[in-house]
This record gives sequence, C-alpha cells and structure tokens, in this order.
Amino acid sequence: MGVDQRLPTATAPAGEPAQGMIACPSCSQLVPAGAPYCPYCCGEDGRRGALMRGAMLGWLFGFLTGGLASAAWSSYVGPEQTAWTPVLMTTFGCAAAGVIIGMIVNWRR
Repeated sequence: MGVDQRLPTATAPAGEPAQGMIACPSCSQLVPAGAPYCPYCCGEDGRRGALMRGAMLGWLFGFLTGGLASAAWSSYVGPEQTAWTPVLMTTFGCAAAGVIIGMIVNWRR
C-alpha cells in the first residue's frame, strides 16, 4: 500500500496526472502529450523501439517469404516428395534472416 513507483514526478498531489501528460497505451506510464515515443518503452532516444519494430516487420516479411518459397518448392518436387525438415528450415530460416535484416535497416533511423 505504498506509493506507485511507476508514476513519474509530474503528478498532482491527489495522484492525478498533471496537465499535458498522457498514459502510454503499451506500458501505462505517464509521458508528455507531445512526445513522439514513450521513453519507457522505446528508450531515451527511441532506438530500442525502432529496432523492435524493424525486427517485427522483418520477421513478418521473412516468414511470408519463407512460406512462399516452401510452397513453391513443394509444388515443384510434388507433395509426396516433400519432407517437413526442408520446409520448416526454409520458412523459419527466412524469418530469422528477416529479423536480422529488419534490425540492420532500422539501426540508423
């Protein structure tokens, strides 16, 4: 029943947020209304958020690319000849490569 440690110092004495502060939809921390990103979620300079966003988009596009490559390969060799190991290795290998490429692309932004 102590003081909530997540509340920043910019709160009114009654525990209500000060003017110009909004709650981050992700972590529920109070941040300034004009902030382009949440410093608690994305780091002080926003780089962590950019890297995570790049990793997520890279995984999504890599997974889709790997799935399409696996589907094309299995239709080429025939469904009877397709084994699970190459299909899964292709799909998840492309997803892992997509994560790495997405993080590298967003490293400098």
